Amino acid sequence: MSFNIAFLEIMISIWYLKDVVLNQENSLFVMIFILLVYLCLKVLYYIFKEKKFSIIILMSSLILILSFGISIYTPILYFLGFTAFQFVNRYKKGLAPYTLSCLVLGVMVAPEYLESYILISLFSIVLTLISENSNDNILILKQKLEDKHDVIENLKLASLNKTQYDLNLLHTSRLEERNDIAQKLHDELGHTLSGSAMQLEAALMVLDKDAYKSKNMIETVISNLREGTEAIRKILKRIKPETASMTIQTLKVLINDTEMKSGIKINLIYDSEIAELTYKTWQVITENIREALTNMMKYADATKCQVKFERLNKYYKITVKDNGNGALIIKQNMGLLGMKERLSELRGQLIVDGSDGFSVIMLIPVERKQDGN
Repeated sequence: MSFNIAFLEIMISIWYLKDVVLNQENSLFVMIFILLVYLCLKVLYYIFKEKKFSIIILMSSLILILSFGISIYTPILYFLGFTAFQFVNRYKKGLAPYTLSCLVLGVMVAPEYLESYILISLFSIVLTLISENSNDNILILKQKLEDKHDVIENLKLASLNKTQYDLNLLHTSRLEERNDIAQKLHDELGHTLSGSAMQLEAALMVLDKDAYKSKNMIETVISNLREGTEAIRKILKRIKPETASMTIQTLKVLINDTEMKSGIKINLIYDSEIAELTYKTWQVITENIREALTNMMKYADATKCQVKFERLNKYYKITVKDNGNGALIIKQNMGLLGMKERLSELRGQLIVDGSDGFSVIMLIPVERKQDGN
């Protein structure tokens, strides 16, 4: 509204100067002096509008207008309705006080200037009405933007909490796994190891007296330790988490983090076949997916993305496809070259396609995972 107010002041000043030029009765110096004093007061008012003493400046402006308008030069009353409105508007908002001020104060204007006063008042009322409507629209738009910002912040917070929850869950699972291993080793091997230590001590004591008996005792200990070693292998194999389970959890955390940062909906599709992927293969896949998602956030302008694992005859096919801009000409940047280099270590291939969105396809030869990988 500040621009409209300044524009209105300028237009009324121009009208005032027009009447000054046409007026032959009053001193030109006095008429210009009155206008300059008034404008100086109003400039001070706009500068200190938020201060408490600005109301004193407005009152001084009204006294100036009334004093000089009634006794010296009537056209200064052109500013009366507008200035009175500013005064009243500090206590009661709305267009009604302005219109009422213009009508009531119009009785103080000399007949020869009444027509100009009415035109200026009507113009001022219309401009003020437009200004108030604009202000209302701006306030509504500002409120909507603030609401939208709050929604976005809440979504970000929710995504952040979800990511943190996943990380905490992963950490808790690892702690539980370690506790489980410790408990099973204690239950299964504690007695065996303790008994073997006692038998070795006994064998050492009878070694000089009865070598045959000592030998039998040592052979028994060796047999027990072999059984214990086999028990350890079975325990670890039974409770060791599958590589696929750990890496899928890592991949889900990566996808959740990407969704939180970009707002892009990412769908992850996989089946039990991925359990055969080795840990080294998973490292390459995870790094390449991370690179593909980073490029998508930077360049694709996408809203959806799909990360899909498929088992073909002799290959695993991993696809990262978005619905973004795509690219007719694909530049081999550092990201794509790095993905190709990582895949080459697995004798894999990288295929990129920008004709329908953007697709990054990894083809990795099938290689059965051996025990201990």
